[in-house]
Amino acid sequence: MQASAFFSGRSAVAPVDLILLKDCLWYDAQSLNLIQQQIDVLMTGHAWQQQGMLTRLGAIVQRHLQLQQQQSDKTALTVIRLGGIFSRRQQYQLPVNVTASTLTLLLQKPLKLHDMEVVHISFERSALEQWLSKGGEIRGKLNGIGFAQKLNLEVDSAQHLVVRDVSLQGSTLALPGSSAEGLPGEIKQQLEELESDWRKQHALFSEQQKCLFIPGDWLGRIEASLQDVGAQIRQAQQC
Repeated sequence: MQASAFFSGRSAVAPVDLILLKDCLWYDAQSLNLIQQQIDVLMTGHAWQQQGMLTRLGAIVQRHLQLQQQQSDKTALTVIRLGGIFSRRQQYQLPVNVTASTLTLLLQKPLKLHDMEVVHISFERSALEQWLSKGGEIRGKLNGIGFAQKLNLEVDSAQHLVVRDVSLQGSTLALPGSSAEGLPGEIKQQLEELESDWRKQHALFSEQQKCLFIPGDWLGRIEASLQDVGAQIRQAQQC
C-alpha cells in the first residue's frame, strides 16, 4: 500500500490503497469473495463518509418533517365542531371567515389522486358544508380542473380536513396563502453544511483516485456512491 501511494505521487497511504488488500487477504474462493465484499462496503459506504453523510441527511429530513407537521398544525384549515347531541354523526361547519362560494384548499404535501399529482383541490362551498353537516360523498376538482372527483376526506382529531390517497396516506388541507414556502432556515443551513462536507469528500477522492494500481471499476463504484449521496442531498434541498 505504501508503494501504491508512493508511485501514485502521494506521501501517505489513502483509503483507496486499501483496495489492494483484496489481492492478499484470502486463501480460497470463499475468503476471496468475503474480502472483496467487505472492501466494497468500506469503499462505497465509509471511506469517504458516505454512510455518515446519509445518516446526517436522514436526521435532517426527519427534523424537516417534524417542522412541516408543526407548520401544518398551525396553518391548516380548522373546522368548527357542533354540538350534535342527538346526532349519530359528529357535525362540523366552516369558519365564519371562509365565505367564498368556491374554496381552493392547498395540500400540505402533494398526493397522487386519480392518477394525478395533486397540489390543491377546489370545492363548492355548499357541497363541503353539506358534507361537514351530514356526511356522505364529497367531490372536488383536482388542481382546480376537470370534473369534480370523489375524494376520501375526513376530519381528524385536531378538526383539520385531511384528504387520503388509495394507500391511505394523508395530507392536511389549508387555505391559500397560509402554507409555508421553501425550506426553514434551520434545515437550509444544515443541508448547506452537509453539501459542503460532501464537496470536500468528493474533492478528496478526486485527488486520491490518481492511483496506478487500482482497477477502474473500483474507482467507478466509489464515484457512483459519492454521486448518489450528492444527489440525495440536492433532492432534499429542493423539497
